[in-house]
Amino acid sequence: MAKNKQLRITQKRSTIGRQEQHRRTLRALGLKHHQQSVVQEDTPAIRGMIAKIGFMVDVEEVDNG
Repeated sequence: MAKNKQLRITQKRSTIGRQEQHRRTLRALGLKHHQQSVVQEDTPAIRGMIAKIGFMVDVEEVDNG
């Protein structure tokens, strides 16, 4: 059985004064609050969102085994 990689995404910067597109991208990732973490599947769509707001988040791979 193939294991899908997962990513832990943690919001490190505030959305105050940020562009609306950045705020919406954080919401789409499931981040609502500063310092909140979520675990998402590692897909090209998620990677693209992270690339847009990379300066606002920390990303680490999660071992799900």
